[in-house]
Amino acid sequence: MSSSFDVVIIGLGAMGSATAYHLARMGQRVLGIDRFRPPHALGSSHGQTRIIREAYFEHPSYVPLIQRAYQLWSELERKSGRQLFQQTGGLMIGASGSQVFEGARHSAEQHGLEHQILSAAEVTRRFPALRPGPGMMAVWEPRAGILFPESCITAHLQLAQLAGATFRFDETVAAWSAADGKVVVRTGAGVFEGTHLVISAGAWIASLVPGLAAILSVERQIQFWFETAQRAKNFLPANCPVHLWEPAPGKYFYGFPNLGEGVKVARHHEGNATTPDSVPGAVHPDEVEAMR
Repeated sequence: MSSSFDVVIIGLGAMGSATAYHLARMGQRVLGIDRFRPPHALGSSHGQTRIIREAYFEHPSYVPLIQRAYQLWSELERKSGRQLFQQTGGLMIGASGSQVFEGARHSAEQHGLEHQILSAAEVTRRFPALRPGPGMMAVWEPRAGILFPESCITAHLQLAQLAGATFRFDETVAAWSAADGKVVVRTGAGVFEGTHLVISAGAWIASLVPGLAAILSVERQIQFWFETAQRAKNFLPANCPVHLWEPAPGKYFYGFPNLGEGVKVARHHEGNATTPDSVPGAVHPDEVEAMR
């Protein structure tokens, strides 16, 4: 079986599904291929919630991208009829001089973002569930909040399909090649041609682009949900914004309010190196206790 498209996309997680939607709505003939059936829990675009924040501590150059993303998520919500975003506000917490605190403040100041600088005591007074240590500071940004990744992917794929995109799920790409102004993608079920190829395969990208293997590091990232045994109301969205901490230089963790499944927290990086096909699925009690 052979088919020809303007663009072939390998991988339909957060990046691939969005690419498929925006190209299809522009009138491109789009084929999307995924080895699983998205949304799924086998890549990195899952876990019920993701933080969206505007005062990026990593670098101010991200801010215009995030501002455009807010516009596009709002547009996608209207078109799909799904809730994709929940505004909770956000706190970037760290010591004076830390990358999280200083970087977030720098982005906010450079781009004139609405924000406040809070001391540790002010954070706890406003949000009793959060208790920064003495000397820590926080950048409060009211526009931050939560995206729901599974719903976001579903919305992108459904609207892309309505715009004419073709999808092939549960199908693994065996090989691809590029020559004479076209690309050829081979799976176990067929051969597909395109003018352009987008590879958004996440942790599997090294198997498709071997030249990246030497510089690609895949980490096992664990997400935890804890029950709120006491003072449960302190962890509800109205009282607990999304929060990202730097408790020690280069060490980060982040958390969410309780949306009904418990309080979700996770480390930002620090995961063990792995491969996508051998990552351990079980979470061990010592890992839970370390996060607690």
